[in-house]
Order: sequence, then C-alpha cells, then structure tokens
Amino acid sequence: MKPYLYLLLFLVLAQQAIGQTGPCSRKTHFGEAEICLPPVNGYQECYTFPMAKKLADMTELPDNMVLGFYLNEATYAKRDSLGHITFDDYCKVYGTKELMDYKASLKDLNEMNTMLSGNFISKNWDKMEKEIDKIGIEVEVGVPTLIKSYTLHENSFTYVLLARYELKGIPPYTMAMTINGTLIDQRLVWMAYYLKYTGAATIPILEENSNKILEQLIGKN
Repeated sequence: MKPYLYLLLFLVLAQQAIGQTGPCSRKTHFGEAEICLPPVNGYQECYTFPMAKKLADMTELPDNMVLGFYLNEATYAKRDSLGHITFDDYCKVYGTKELMDYKASLKDLNEMNTMLSGNFISKNWDKMEKEIDKIGIEVEVGVPTLIKSYTLHENSFTYVLLARYELKGIPPYTMAMTINGTLIDQRLVWMAYYLKYTGAATIPILEENSNKILEQLIGKN
C-alpha cells in the first residue's frame, strides 16, 4: 500500500474513533430528547456505576429521574465505598418525569424560574455573610435559603442556596448548592451542584465549579 493510502486509512480510522467517543462521557434520554453528558475537567460522570446510581436515586425525589451524576476525581477513586463515606463537590443532572415528553420553550423556562423563586426563603447575602460564620447561623435546618440568583446563559437560570443538615452520628454542617434550570433539546432539565460550606469564600468556588459544569452541559447540547 502506498504511503499516502496509509495516511488516509489512519485519518479515516481516527475520525471513526472520535465519532464513537464524541464529545460526551455518556448519552442518555429524557423522553425523546437525547442528552449529552459531557466530560468535565476534574470530574467523572458515573451514574451507570451501581453504587453511584443507588446513592443518586436514593437522594432524589420519586417524581424526578436522574440523568447524570458527577463526582470529583478524589471521590470517584473511592467509588466502591460510596454509601459509607461523606463527600461533597458533586453534581446531579435530572428531570421531572411528568415533563419528559413536554416540548418546552424559553417562555416555559422563564415561568419555571419565576415559580421556583417563590419556593425558597430569601435573605440578603451581604448582610448574611457577616453573621453566617458565627454559631447562630441564620439557616434553618433542612430549609434551603436563597442567597442569590443569576443567569449564566440565555437557556438557563441559577439559584445559590444554603441548607443546614443535622444527621445522626454526624456533626451539624451547612451545604452550599446551586440549582440550575436549563432548556435542552426542548426539555426542562435540572442540574444541581453541591459543596460543603466552610466560610464565605465557599460561595465563589461554588459558583465557579457549577458554572464550569453548566457551560459544558449547555455547550454540548
């Protein structure tokens, strides 16, 4: 075979390999919509791993369907121990089963944003962060407190929240999280990112990590 034919064959095989892998860690379906779960630097999508799937499903409402579950690299390395270790810095992609066949629009996304905003306790973060590191933290146990919201992309909205947890055998702690509503392939899809709150500096880290994952999710869909 002539040298240029070897090169041509190599290029064809390389393109086929890229096509098989593509820009997605995995693809899944929400109704008829195909959702690309993209690779994200520093994280591994692992919902198909049995222990990860069990944990993700156990911590989600029955009306919702988990589509993807991202763990950071350190937690992913301990994935066989999930359920026996505590961890944060993870992300869940999910949808509401009732809406899996509903073709949504930007109007629906905006209406969902307005409706959701009324379901959280809202507090002024500028005032709150001065008190939050004290023992008398202004977050009710189990009740998410909205501290800010923003729009990263025209097809999304983001809420930044704090919630305090008191679980048996574990010292009380506060979790920071983002709830992101997105419009993907005419479907309303949710992305939630979680990071343990250790001080006011947690919030910009939370936003940076959440935005990174959200940008990849929207960009690949």
